[in-house]
Amino acid sequence: MAEQTIPSDAIEVEVRIEPDEHQSDSEDEPQLGIPLSTGTSLASTVFNYRQSYQIPRRGYGYHGLKDGAYLLPNDKREQDRMDLQHFIYCRVLDGRLHCAPLKRDPGRVLDLGTGTGSWAVEFADQHPTTEVLGTDLSPIQCLSTPQNCTFEIDDFETEWPYPTRPQTGLYDYIHAREITGSIQDYPKLFAQAYRHLAPGGFLEMQSMQTNFFSDDGTRESAVTAVRWQEMLVEASRRFGKELGVEERWRVGMEEAGFVGVKEMVYKVPLSAWPKDPHMKELGRYQAAYTQKMLQSYSLALFTRVLGWSKAELDALLEEVGNDLRDPKAHLYAKVRVVYGQKGESE
Repeated sequence: MAEQTIPSDAIEVEVRIEPDEHQSDSEDEPQLGIPLSTGTSLASTVFNYRQSYQIPRRGYGYHGLKDGAYLLPNDKREQDRMDLQHFIYCRVLDGRLHCAPLKRDPGRVLDLGTGTGSWAVEFADQHPTTEVLGTDLSPIQCLSTPQNCTFEIDDFETEWPYPTRPQTGLYDYIHAREITGSIQDYPKLFAQAYRHLAPGGFLEMQSMQTNFFSDDGTRESAVTAVRWQEMLVEASRRFGKELGVEERWRVGMEEAGFVGVKEMVYKVPLSAWPKDPHMKELGRYQAAYTQKMLQSYSLALFTRVLGWSKAELDALLEEVGNDLRDPKAHLYAKVRVVYGQKGESE
């Protein structure tokens, strides 16, 4: 598969990452001491796992609401992955929780697919006068939250139950991170977001693309990893909720009526191969994240959709992990951020 290109009007934040020619295999082993949040309300002790909402499959727990609608697990291992993912996003975005140019304290904010609630809680901490609502299929959010942050169990693919003021919507900002693979109808999602925004409000979509890239041709050596990625996307397509669609977001949002749509692309090394110290450290965290992500994203799609056995999948993922940890393969992923605004006069 040919490597994808950045649309000409997208902003590629990291132009090129120089490799560390003296990188050793041992440097790739991350030593993680990760604070879950800079906010005061978020700590590891408040992430409770609710067994009653789970349906166990092959050693992993999945959501019980609309069983099968979403193919990622929701157990403790998955919650740890989500928290690490939030930490990485904060590193990638230099500590920012959003890229859209929001006013200092937006009145109401909606976080779609909130997961453990890390982003929603931290945003609420930073904006104490803002009402923040996070929604998800699973009740895995932290129990200790700021007074201005609440959570609801809901499927955002259905009609949204949140009330709207006539002609003016409700929210000043709608945030959606890592929801690719859980959306069947993007035009409906964008239309609902547009309808529920107040004039001047923003929708922001963020996702790390499933594809791998390199600037020096070393991607060609990661044969098994590339094959895994292609099969993963094909399985998601068969399931009806396709991965790897981030490059279509901008056009979809414009067709829904959003104006001033902006797109940014950030490079994230998959291991500690970069020469730059900041990127090297980011690569170490991403390597740890990738170890958790492979099983989470693969298990249901490969076993339920493609018909693989767990043993076959485990053997494949071991080879994929070896490809991604190879310091000679200068691989990176791309975080794509797209935001657009509802017109002020609407």
